[in-house]
Amino acid sequence: MGRGYNIGVASPAHKPVSDPKQQHRHRAYAAEATGLILMAVVLLVVTIVRYWSYINWSMR
Repeated sequence: MGRGYNIGVASPAHKPVSDPKQQHRHRAYAAEATGLILMAVVLLVVTIVRYWSYINWSMR
């Protein structure tokens, strides 16, 4: 049993290098990131509005 583990495995084929400007990026990723940022901003605004009267403004 002197054979290696990956003896019969073929090496992966190299993909041709394409121009970075032509790489297609799915709109779903951009929409997901935009949605997450929007939810974070809404949560921040709601939290600030909710606790506005409890913020100690005299700490300056």
